[in-house]
Amino acid sequence: MPIKVGLIGLSSVTGEISASPGDSWAASAHLPYLLASPHYEITALCNSSVSSAQAAIKRYNLPSTTKSYGSPEDLAQDPDVDLVVCSVRVDRHYALLMPSIEAGKDVFVEWPLASNLSQAQEMHAAAQKSGSKTIVGLQSRSSPFIRKMKQLVADKTIGDILSSTLTFEMGWPGDVEPPANDFMTKKESGGSFLSIIVGHTADAVFHALGGLEECSALLTTRWPETKLLKADMSFDRIAKRETADHVMLQGILLNNSAPISMALRHGKTFKDTPGLVWRVFGTKGEIRFTSAAMLNDSMGGEKIEVYDHERDVVETVEVEYEEVVRGLTPMAKNVGMLYEGFVEGKSVEEGFVGFKEAVEWHKALDQMEKGSEGREWVKIMG
Repeated sequence: MPIKVGLIGLSSVTGEISASPGDSWAASAHLPYLLASPHYEITALCNSSVSSAQAAIKRYNLPSTTKSYGSPEDLAQDPDVDLVVCSVRVDRHYALLMPSIEAGKDVFVEWPLASNLSQAQEMHAAAQKSGSKTIVGLQSRSSPFIRKMKQLVADKTIGDILSSTLTFEMGWPGDVEPPANDFMTKKESGGSFLSIIVGHTADAVFHALGGLEECSALLTTRWPETKLLKADMSFDRIAKRETADHVMLQGILLNNSAPISMALRHGKTFKDTPGLVWRVFGTKGEIRFTSAAMLNDSMGGEKIEVYDHERDVVETVEVEYEEVVRGLTPMAKNVGMLYEGFVEGKSVEEGFVGFKEAVEWHKALDQMEKGSEGREWVKIMG
């Protein structure tokens, strides 16, 4: 029997369906896999109103038997829903999911788990009490590229790790926020460059490299004002940015004490260069991973190369997605692999993330932010 899914956040906006900023992440990343998989069946939608849910059912040609709900409490009481999937803004996660968690439903929520550490801990405690099985959308760990990086490190393809560096640029002007992204400028929302962009990227890197022992961070805001865009990409208004747009991390990897440095920022990428460059330097060689986009998407252009110092040659490592997600849209591939992992009962080591691991990552990011706010500078006299 397929797992019966109740989906929160499938957009009912009329018009052409695409993976654009005007569409929801639920439509771009979750729906393609759910419609194609024999393991899942969408039996209910929950939107801001029953009429909105009904409009989404019609828009995406879902079966007429699909139930429509306008409140998370009603969805939580539906006996025909096994798994509740929440794909909305992070500041709505807690209120929308707590009824289903308390009802003992299994839940899949996008990262970040919640707006703050306290909410995340409460959600985790409620899931432990009710017995809910949980999935958190840190889907970068499910990417075959991250799995390959982890394998290359474990196999000591480049010997022992000596150090690792990563740089990432968002790729568009730093003083502009895409449509519907105004919440990322507000500290209270919990959705920010640190929690989302850095959160996804650093989680994948640390997972592949075996974990992080300790870390310090420097968070700065270089564009204190930003332009908010409408759905048609025209100018809407100027907003004050309360969150960091530059994040620099330095840390020590678990078990081998190798240093790692990461620099991530808003702003355009240097012309004709990849937006993400991640290098792992070892005693026998070096691995270089490059990508045009974030690690949680599969937008094409991802490339892993290994430089063998002794032979003085660079070889490209072949990486392929599993056939089950190969035909999906780029945004849906890694999310699809996470759904597959849930069905197969994969472990945390294999890339599966639940509420427990998400709370731990919330704690780490929270400590990085507080550490940056309380930093002590050494005065250098010129």
